[in-house]
Amino acid sequence: MIYLATYNSKSGIGQCQRKAKHLIFIEAGDRLGLDRVVALIGTLTDGNFEKSSVEIIGQKSWDAAQLRHPRIQVHKLN
Repeated sequence: MIYLATYNSKSGIGQCQRKAKHLIFIEAGDRLGLDRVVALIGTLTDGNFEKSSVEIIGQKSWDAAQLRHPRIQVHKLN
């Protein structure tokens, strides 16, 4: 199962007030919990994200091996 999740980066001083959502693809088994997504994003961003902005926005029964695009990276959680 592939899950789609979004999050916002922390805005620093002098940065634009507009917050861009970041999208990540996560491969996991059934019932991915939000706490695991928050932990993964924390690892990927070195903690530079707003925890309250994390959302799981969808899931698809795609095969991660079939997602071949240079700008898509699938993160696997067991």
